[in-house]
Amino acid sequence: MKKKNLLKVLAIVFAVYVILSWIIPAGYFQDGKLVADQTTPVGLFSIIRYPIITLSSSVFLLYGLIVVLIGGLYGVLNKTGAYSKFVEKVVEKNKGKGNKFIIITIIIFALLSSLTGLTLPLLILVPFFVTVLLLLGYDKPVAMVSTFGAILVGNIGCTYGFNIAGYTNYFLNTGINTEIISKAIFLVIITFLLIMFVIRASKKTVKVDKKKKGLKKKEIVEEHKASAPLYTKTDDSKKSVVPIIVITCFVVVLAIVGMYNWEIAFKFDVFNNFHEKIMAINIKDYPIMSNILGGVDALGYWSNYDLAILIILATILIGWIYNVKAKDFFNGFVEGVKEMLPVAFYMMIANIIFLIMNSSSTGGTMFATISNFFLSMTKNFNAVVMVVVSAIGGVFYNDFPYLLNTLNSQITTLYTDTKLYPLIAFIMQSIHGIVQLLVPTSMILFGGLKYFGISFKEWIKFIWKYVLEILAISIVIMIVIAVLI
Repeated sequence: MKKKNLLKVLAIVFAVYVILSWIIPAGYFQDGKLVADQTTPVGLFSIIRYPIITLSSSVFLLYGLIVVLIGGLYGVLNKTGAYSKFVEKVVEKNKGKGNKFIIITIIIFALLSSLTGLTLPLLILVPFFVTVLLLLGYDKPVAMVSTFGAILVGNIGCTYGFNIAGYTNYFLNTGINTEIISKAIFLVIITFLLIMFVIRASKKTVKVDKKKKGLKKKEIVEEHKASAPLYTKTDDSKKSVVPIIVITCFVVVLAIVGMYNWEIAFKFDVFNNFHEKIMAINIKDYPIMSNILGGVDALGYWSNYDLAILIILATILIGWIYNVKAKDFFNGFVEGVKEMLPVAFYMMIANIIFLIMNSSSTGGTMFATISNFFLSMTKNFNAVVMVVVSAIGGVFYNDFPYLLNTLNSQITTLYTDTKLYPLIAFIMQSIHGIVQLLVPTSMILFGGLKYFGISFKEWIKFIWKYVLEILAISIVIMIVIAVLI
């Protein structure tokens, strides 16, 4: 399969869904029991309609907007001259120590993903790390799995990420610290396995490149330089790189702090109380601060809209600090946006089945019927069945809370022993995350493959061994949790 045919893979999955929609009735759970409606077939008109709706949905458009804004940010960074200087310095410092940089990269993305459960803020850092990895001579699959892949691995081994652990606590009432030791051990193991997998893969890649192309290491690096996304080498600049580092790090940290719900996760309401006090400041009964700040939410309740605003402000600030001319600023921003537009499109369209699953007027979906079929096969809890249901759910729902929401009523009705819930939560979290490494309906995976120009077939051939490794580890952890219940 050619690298430009990623859409064909998604089209095949969509076609399978369309066929199943004519066969499997849609249903929903009420008081733990399946209420099955008639089938809700995707007709010829809807085959065209749903992709359009997906690409025009405000939620997915916002995802795409953030991605292209990241492109615009790096387009402006390229115009400063200082960014290229910073990249070259990091590359020079890590020459001969590439594996060390890979380890640092994987740990940063996996750890931040596990602790926060946030994905889009981390994408701000991805182009920089990717560029350095490519300039150090590593190939695109290695750079892909070290960044996009590490983010997904962090979700698999989620510890405190609110979008995973927080919602599990909400739906199953397990507690944010439930099985935290098991989760932490699991995260450490699968991250270590990822590091070892990438190091082995990078060694094999260099050998294959030299054998097939007759290239020396230096020539391989030069080849990657020409194809590093969102990077343009510029003449050396005497300008300091400190503002770039400070602003970028500040934006990522502020986005994480602002988008992580501290109050619900940890009962930490300092940010909320501070926000109320600030917004309550009046001058002669005139709400001065609320009018000046506008509709800004308290830290912990920020959304992707706020993230988009942060990226825009950071881009403008960097352009101003480095005295980038208006014409160069505009051209750089447009160049970056253009480069990321295809990635944004692929990330948006990957949500097509997810959108269909959430667009039913009755709330009924074929997944509810499918999950009920499997979960009803045994009277008592069966881990294998839960693994199967979670895996199928990972194809339908690329957003974990929606999978939890769909199954919550049935799980809590079928399994009244609350001691089982930590095991169920771990199974659903780990298996759903593993599936996101493999399916074209995974927004992060699909966008990453487009970003690097990697075909789906090439990716599966590259990643399958690691997937088997972490699946085996997850099964071991499941057994340990089950024994300790």
